[in-house]
Amino acid sequence: MTTIQNSIWIHADRSTVFDRTNDIANWTELFTEYQESRVLEQTEAYIRFELTTYPEENRPARSWTSERWLDRPNFRITARRLAPLLPFKHMNLEWLYEEQNDGTYMTWIQEFEVDPASGLTGQQVEAHLNRTTKEQMAAIKQNIEKQAVRS
Repeated sequence: MTTIQNSIWIHADRSTVFDRTNDIANWTELFTEYQESRVLEQTEAYIRFELTTYPEENRPARSWTSERWLDRPNFRITARRLAPLLPFKHMNLEWLYEEQNDGTYMTWIQEFEVDPASGLTGQQVEAHLNRTTKEQMAAIKQNIEKQAVRS
């Protein structure tokens, strides 16, 4: 089992960051890696959704279903990947939002185990996730801050 943690500071209030990063239907406008995001089921505190990535240099587009629980009073998200799991045996996530210096410190914690059937090592997946997480957090920061300037 591997756990990675990445954080970024966003110059926007915590409610805005929380709401924008949990508006799954609009993730294609917030993230750069998603070609499609479809909400399958949603209540005030739960979302089940499907994501499809853009194809990469040596990889076709990938799709999977995930679910997340929104703890709005504590600005905390817990989530997990449902299917297909590969390349993982499991993937659990936690997103935390903390007010800090006139902005929001957003942290993502990803806990996973790589399925040997994927043909990938834990180190390969960890390196990939650390790289793409930082790229996506930077995109989110830029998109939210750009929107805040326009408002």
